[in-house]
Amino acid sequence: MPLINLIQEQRLARRRNEGKARTFFFVFVGSAVASLGGFGYFFLQSEGLAREKTQLEAQIAKSAPLVKQIEEYQAQYGQLAPRLKTLEDAQLVSNRWGRILTHIATQTPSPTWLTALRVQGSDAAKPINLSVQGVSPNQEPISEFILRLQNSKDLENVGLKYSQEKMMQRTKAVEFEVTADIVGTAEAKPKEEKEGESK
Repeated sequence: MPLINLIQEQRLARRRNEGKARTFFFVFVGSAVASLGGFGYFFLQSEGLAREKTQLEAQIAKSAPLVKQIEEYQAQYGQLAPRLKTLEDAQLVSNRWGRILTHIATQTPSPTWLTALRVQGSDAAKPINLSVQGVSPNQEPISEFILRLQNSKDLENVGLKYSQEKMMQRTKAVEFEVTADIVGTAEAKPKEEKEGESK
């Protein structure tokens, strides 16, 4: 009897071992299938990335001449930009002077004669000063001329410097000088930070 019970226990142990072996086998097969699936997935991903890399490299190679040409154009523009700015600035100055002279020509009262036009601009931080000298039969056309000059958008601080009576060819006339600052001709000063100023 004890021998039969021992055989039963050995059979039960063998079944347990076979069950464990079967379980380990299925786990092994499952992990092998999962590993192969993962390997296949990553292989396909790497193939796709390699293909995409090849396409991108082909696009880079195709666009390389365009990039080189753009860089050359940018270098040429960098060389020509100062000249272009100088020309644009010169055009602005020419247009401004054209407007100022046209304004003076059309806004000078008829009994008034202009005898001199001077420009002074020694300090770059100050605007260019325009000085207009002329002769008028009396003071009224001079004041009208000043009011008309004040209407110009290119002139500011228009004022009378002097006016005095003078004999000219046996007639009395008033000699005058009007000054004005030309707008936008003063260079902007860089802002200086005050010492000890809290930030």
